[in-house]
Amino acid sequence: MRIDFRAEGGLAAFPGLAAPVTIHCDALPAAENAHLHELVRRADFFALPAQQRESPMPDARTYTIAVDDGGRCKTVTVREPIADPALRDLVDTLRDKAAAARAKR
Repeated sequence: MRIDFRAEGGLAAFPGLAAPVTIHCDALPAAENAHLHELVRRADFFALPAQQRESPMPDARTYTIAVDDGGRCKTVTVREPIADPALRDLVDTLRDKAAAARAKR
């Protein structure tokens, strides 16, 4: 599975932090790979609408997530606040993985 993740906007937006990050799950340790698969499953990612409802917050951060599991591809854009706890867990984990990947550059 491959996940492309991008964060945009927010009050203190920094262009360098908005660069998309690609996570190749098969290259991760087995436990991390399984965890990401589980988060995608719990969020019912492939059943989500492509765009989440508009945020009541004018400067809300927006996340674009594209998942390719080999058989399906889907891109979803979601804005803060994220009400669904499973989707929020997925975004939080991807945000952490993106920050770690950027730190290695």
